[in-house]
Amino acid sequence: MCKNIIRLLIFSVYSFQFTYAAPINSIALKNGCRIVQKPSTFFTPTAFSAKIDAWSVYGLQDESEKTGWCSGAASKVPYVFVFELSEDFSIKKLVFNTRCQKEYKLISAKDIKVEYSTTSAKTGFVSPGTYALKQDTINSFEFVPVKARWVKLTILSNHGNPQWTELMEFEAWGDFVNPAAVTPPIIGVWNSDFDWVSINKAPDGLIYGCYKWANGEVYLKNQNRKQFSFNWTQKDDGQHGWCVLTMNKEGTKMSGIWGINNDTTTFGHWEFTRIQSTPYKCGNDLTASKKILEPAKVDPKINVLIEVVDKVSNKAIPGTIEMYTFDKFYKVPSGDGEYTADISVCNYVVVKTFLPNYFPTIDTFGISESEKKVLYVSRIVPVEKLKAGNIILLQNLLFARTSAELSPLSYPILDQLVLVMNQYPSMIIELSGHTDNVGSAKQNLLLSKKRVDAAKQYLVNKGVNPDRIKSVGYGSKYPVASNDGEQTRKLNRRVELRIIMM
Repeated sequence: MCKNIIRLLIFSVYSFQFTYAAPINSIALKNGCRIVQKPSTFFTPTAFSAKIDAWSVYGLQDESEKTGWCSGAASKVPYVFVFELSEDFSIKKLVFNTRCQKEYKLISAKDIKVEYSTTSAKTGFVSPGTYALKQDTINSFEFVPVKARWVKLTILSNHGNPQWTELMEFEAWGDFVNPAAVTPPIIGVWNSDFDWVSINKAPDGLIYGCYKWANGEVYLKNQNRKQFSFNWTQKDDGQHGWCVLTMNKEGTKMSGIWGINNDTTTFGHWEFTRIQSTPYKCGNDLTASKKILEPAKVDPKINVLIEVVDKVSNKAIPGTIEMYTFDKFYKVPSGDGEYTADISVCNYVVVKTFLPNYFPTIDTFGISESEKKVLYVSRIVPVEKLKAGNIILLQNLLFARTSAELSPLSYPILDQLVLVMNQYPSMIIELSGHTDNVGSAKQNLLLSKKRVDAAKQYLVNKGVNPDRIKSVGYGSKYPVASNDGEQTRKLNRRVELRIIMM
């Protein structure tokens, strides 16, 4: 599914017009800041996504109030981040956004410490400043300028939430210590998240290049000091887009943001490391000076709206979900529980949810011809709260006929359950097996127990403590539908999850 996600990323740049009117947010992704130490994080950043993942470390650096960082499961303070700036800055203002999720009370960071170093990412930190952040606001602090190449942020406490800590944005504003610094040459070969990229210079001065992924080409649009903006296009898949890269002062690394088509409001992040100063030969070596990047034909897109709601209260649940088609992957955030994405027209879309305090889901939705015609489709996904006493039907937990042998189709739902058990280490569950009334009641009781024992063993093999899982077989004792016909009888053949303790 999704041919290597959106690896078509590599290289791009729309015609950003950057001017350095001081001060500059030295922590911003587009300004070349790299995070070299990070704490436990609720979501691990997706290297191949054209969006910054909500609740990842990059959510602190994207200058967007829609995404932020959240602590990992069962983690505790202090949370330590170390940011490597692209060069030496004179920092004079810090900004912290604590406008966090309102449904999680007292979750925002409170007591924090910031330190600065010009020595290394591990040593030489001086001038510690401690700050008490207010909830649900933009906290701004100005001070006498401090020179820094590395900035260490330590979150010491939150406002009282016992499980999670969040911070939506961190900014460190300042000026270049050496504004007239010479920019190292960009010509050469770089390794990136998407294999190598070779950059060359034509006789007329045009900077261009090629890259391995999807037979791509790049062309410089603008350069402002150490920041470069490129257009990219890919012969193999017809994709095109933009990127902005900022080089570090040593000329050994570049870091920045990239996007698809002309959309500069949505972007991903990636980093480059120099391999050599001599470029590879590229297919566009002879045509670079004459190349005119024509806008690629844009395929029609269908707008998909997924509303995720609490199964009991019908309340919309914000967060981030994933959508898959045959060859594409989309990570979709939402602040109001309505998740929307423009995807290539296709026959179906798979929707995965993994929202805090809710059991994850996987749903496959077919797209009708009439929906393709109007280029719009909407669906509702109900999710069930992870709460002691709740009973959740484990859909798609399947077995061979009249057997306790797990079907491979059962693995995804069981793998999701493993993730939930790992995320909530105090969670204790009961797996209950049920059958229809066909055949011997005694054999049905035995079969239902063997099936849940097989499911339990799968979880144990994945590292879940067996003491956290109770298994029981009820046979045909508790039907949820009529046993008179196969269409309803099959509803009685099921495995349910009951949460004993959270």
